[in-house]
Amino acid sequence: MRLGTRAVAAALCVMVLLPGYVRAEVDDPGAPQYTNSILGGFRTPVIEPGDDFEFSFNVTNSYGFNNNMTDVRLTIGVYRYATEERIRNVTEDFKKPPLIEGVSPEMSYELGAITFGETVRVNLTIETKKDTPHGSYFSQSTYFVRFNMTFTFEDDDSLVVLKSRGCFTDQEWDNITSFEPGEEIVNRTYMKSLGVDGLLPDSSFGIKVPIPTWPLGVIVAGCAGLSLMALYYFTMDNPGKYPGLEKRFYYLRGKLQESWGKLKDRRRK
Repeated sequence: MRLGTRAVAAALCVMVLLPGYVRAEVDDPGAPQYTNSILGGFRTPVIEPGDDFEFSFNVTNSYGFNNNMTDVRLTIGVYRYATEERIRNVTEDFKKPPLIEGVSPEMSYELGAITFGETVRVNLTIETKKDTPHGSYFSQSTYFVRFNMTFTFEDDDSLVVLKSRGCFTDQEWDNITSFEPGEEIVNRTYMKSLGVDGLLPDSSFGIKVPIPTWPLGVIVAGCAGLSLMALYYFTMDNPGKYPGLEKRFYYLRGKLQESWGKLKDRRRK
């Protein structure tokens, strides 16, 4: 009896330790405990119109021991443009949109297999033009990026579909989410009726025209001129109180009058 117990215990240890032999089933692959950790580490810069930049992020298999993701396909799309004044969807009619890899506002990538616990870094180049819509000096523009991911688990043909906010219409999103007291924030029953198992986060990047330096120079020069005029009138209104400054201002006034007289003589000639 003792030998039998030891044999069973040894067999269980072997089953646990052998990779690929035991796989924990994922009953709900769209649950937030998994999907909240799949995308992360976003690099989302603010650039000038006409710049090309690297947009990058991590894709992590967060499904635990021996749940390998296979046939991972990720679609990334720039789908919305917004400033403080307006919001526009990036459609075929949107002129000069940012282009992923210089090709299109939306691209699909095959990531293959991602083993449990593995993180894959995705690096994309997004190109813009000088006349890509970019807001104004005082109103930065933001472009929103959406994600659509599909995959299967190893030895399981069931397709898992995960999407971010930008993949839904406004009406669909209003039906999916609710912030009413006593209601679930995400209506997962309705979401699954759309063929979606879970939600991913959106991302974004900004395009902003740099403020030119000449207005700052004008402001500084104006402030300096006003300060000088205030000091001049204060000194002249208090004769003898600041003799050094008074002498300098008289000298400066004489030079200005002399220059003005020469200029008038030139005009007469």
